[in-house]
Amino acid sequence: MPFGHHRFARRILTAVAAVAPVAALAATGPVLGTTSADAAVTCQVTYTSTQWGTNSGGFTAGITVRNTGEALTGWKLTFTFPGSQKLTQGWSARWTQLADRVTAQNEPWNGTVAAGGSLQLGFGGTWTGSNPPPTDFTFNGVPCQVIVPGASPSPSASPSASPSAGPSASPSPGPLRIVIEPKTVTVPEGGTASVQVWLTRRPEGTVRIGTANMSGDKDLTIVTNPSFTPDNWNVPQPLTVAAAEDDDTVNGSATFDTRSSQATAPSAVLWTATEQDNDTASPSPSPSPGGDLPVDNPFLGVKGYVDPDWAADVESSAVKVDDATAQKMRGLEKTPTAVWLNRIADVTGGSGVTRTLKDHLDTAVEQGAGYVTVVLHDLPDRDCRSRVSDAELHEQDNGLNRYKAEFVDPVAALLAKPEYRNLRVAAVIEPRALTDLTVGGAPYTYPCERAAGSGVYVMGIRYALDTLSLLPNVYTYMDAGSAGWAGWESNFTALATSITETVRGTTRGLSSLTGITTNVGDYIPLQEPFLTGPDQTVSGQPIKQSRFIDWNPYLNERDYALAMRAALITKGLPASLGVVVDTSRDGWGGPARPTAVSTSSDVNTFVDQSRVDRRPSRAAECNQNGAGLGARPIAAPAPGVDAYLWIKRPGESDGVGGPLLPEGSDRLIDYRCDPKGSLTPWSDGFRPTGALPNAPLAGDWHHEQFVMLVNNAYPAL
Repeated sequence: MPFGHHRFARRILTAVAAVAPVAALAATGPVLGTTSADAAVTCQVTYTSTQWGTNSGGFTAGITVRNTGEALTGWKLTFTFPGSQKLTQGWSARWTQLADRVTAQNEPWNGTVAAGGSLQLGFGGTWTGSNPPPTDFTFNGVPCQVIVPGASPSPSASPSASPSAGPSASPSPGPLRIVIEPKTVTVPEGGTASVQVWLTRRPEGTVRIGTANMSGDKDLTIVTNPSFTPDNWNVPQPLTVAAAEDDDTVNGSATFDTRSSQATAPSAVLWTATEQDNDTASPSPSPSPGGDLPVDNPFLGVKGYVDPDWAADVESSAVKVDDATAQKMRGLEKTPTAVWLNRIADVTGGSGVTRTLKDHLDTAVEQGAGYVTVVLHDLPDRDCRSRVSDAELHEQDNGLNRYKAEFVDPVAALLAKPEYRNLRVAAVIEPRALTDLTVGGAPYTYPCERAAGSGVYVMGIRYALDTLSLLPNVYTYMDAGSAGWAGWESNFTALATSITETVRGTTRGLSSLTGITTNVGDYIPLQEPFLTGPDQTVSGQPIKQSRFIDWNPYLNERDYALAMRAALITKGLPASLGVVVDTSRDGWGGPARPTAVSTSSDVNTFVDQSRVDRRPSRAAECNQNGAGLGARPIAAPAPGVDAYLWIKRPGESDGVGGPLLPEGSDRLIDYRCDPKGSLTPWSDGFRPTGALPNAPLAGDWHHEQFVMLVNNAYPAL
């Protein structure tokens, strides 16, 4: 599919200034803050941090706020980043960042601070250039005394006083403490639930965590205690608690003490688990669907988000068809589909956008959805292989910086909001981008060569991974092409290497990736039941030599996806790497679907009569005639596969299929979408496109295509 378009692609979108994401900061040496001579000092802030990277990288910061005034209820801590830092994740507060100003507000459970009491806060972030610490902390609007280990505290009244010590040659790395979120968890009787644990800084060696039931219901017991190394110290790990089956009708609670002898005092963190009893007629409220974050497979055990806009498009077709077909269509209106972010305005709002990312997330929460799939698709000069790329950002016009600040950062800021913390977000990052760089294809290779030379695709993807992978409710998936484009050995190896090196170059390295997606917007079936393999022979000739297969060893998408997963794991990616296959349009059912293997002795005829993929060529990818809906979204359908999803929204056009746009239009026609065109217009050989006629602009609803997809669904509806 020549995606890179959107249902509003033909409209002018007004970019709205974006709010930068949740904050971040770090310090490499001691810095002293000052206080106002006119304000009473009622707080003291101790700031520590650990950073990594050379000219850019990441960091974590710990903040201890001591209330030196009267007891208070409700608090707000503010400070300013003096450098280019970006907040990516915070704990023990509700964190936001606007430009360089960072705000941390109390959670419901820690809003009261006694006189002389202290708060332990922290966050993670990224930096570029340098990473100086903030010095202008205020607590409920009052400037605080600021202490950075290795220097004397700032004076409490005189702003002109100078520090008694210069920068320390070996500043303290900061306290090593345990962080647990959330501090309360509900456990179904007979089941398990988890809180997430990580450390505030990199340890010297392995840190082992222990947890004890201090008081309360003894039917609540710890199943797993995580441990941390210098490589995974900032990756949230599950600490799992189980609730045993019993005969009482009490929703018992227990207070747990989690600590480590290697942690800096205070080394203990207290948290609470409450059993959700199944023996009572009036059970307590159910936990949030995704409250056990993070998990190995974000799609397992929860329902997906249903986009009301797509459901409305389905209904618009249902009212135009016969009753039997309408019934099939209406049965799909509750099917989860992905949310595509093709423009900055899709995130922040603007002309032609009826539902922003925030609107989608709010609706997902209202639906009680456990996961939502979000596609980031706005790289500068995106879709370099497409003749009709409508990228809004361009590398030569500061596109990469805009992509980071106006697109990725606002996405991360929204996903980090506390109201979405229990919503699992599967972030599909820039489909087709690395495939375009790796595979290319005549005659439009120059834009891809330019994108490869500038590095804008790789740098943009790395930034998205760096920013999103720190959020505990976000699961990152990179696109790995499809069998039809990257199945050939040279393409396969090059793409696997490109994916690995792109991920390896992120701040968190290979652990920043949850999984890969394949077949996004494409039509390749999961299986070819009558073709057993590329070396299957017909009259002594292997079928890989046929015109359609053309020496590609991967005849179906499932084999390709699992082979790519295995190759990436061999190159060093985690063994937990999952695969998501887009099955939205790969069904190929209906009357044209073969029901038996061919008996022909000609290899080309044998393959053409036996294959369920009815396209004229595996390169045909626009509004394909004869296609059908594929497997419905399902979690864990096979080992190594996280899910089959409908990432491409069935029924949306891939591109204009004629008649041609009015004379004077500045829109180019993609030859792959022209039903009378050739896939190789630059050569003498004619290769039909297989595209449907009269298709609307890319992203617009294509009623005729949707009717076809429903009628040709496999499995049948």
